[in-house]
Amino acid sequence: MNIRRFLTTAAATVLVLAGTAGLARAATTFNSPPGVAYLCSFPGVAPQQVTAVEQFTGPAAVPTGSTFSITDISGTIYLGSATRSLMRALGYDGVRGSGMIPVTATNASPVSSTGALIPELLWPPLTGWIDFYGGAQSFVAGNPGVVGFRMGTPFSLGLQFHRAPNNTWVPWTMSCTLKVTSPAQNTAFTPDLPVT
Repeated sequence: MNIRRFLTTAAATVLVLAGTAGLARAATTFNSPPGVAYLCSFPGVAPQQVTAVEQFTGPAAVPTGSTFSITDISGTIYLGSATRSLMRALGYDGVRGSGMIPVTATNASPVSSTGALIPELLWPPLTGWIDFYGGAQSFVAGNPGVVGFRMGTPFSLGLQFHRAPNNTWVPWTMSCTLKVTSPAQNTAFTPDLPVT
């Protein structure tokens, strides 16, 4: 009797652990195409072209009508060499702040969003970039099929740029829009998210 009870408990424990492992494996990483181009505002100069990449973690599949979250939204916005030269000429050599490139979805309705952190970074002389990480968004899944995700436009970041000559941080709202190209840029994340 005791042995039978032990075996039943052990079997149940194995099933629970297996189910937990299955859930852990269910997390999926979604990636944007490389080098999506945006036009962004910078202090003291005309809007400049930047390129961006982004990724996040989400479920492997969701039921229709359910609320789900995507987390660990992170990415990098790269300044071109010409932009970095202009910023250097104006005395700017670093950045910090908050914000992210929002993720939009087809066949899903947005519910909430938590912005990402932009860590403090002082740039080397010839290159510059803006990292962000830790963002999250929630959606309600639509009809059976798939949810498609895209990098959003327009968006803005709450930044502070560092001025090297007097070691000060200058507040700046960087506003960005997707660069219009022909053919249009591919901004879709892969893979799609199945809706069951």
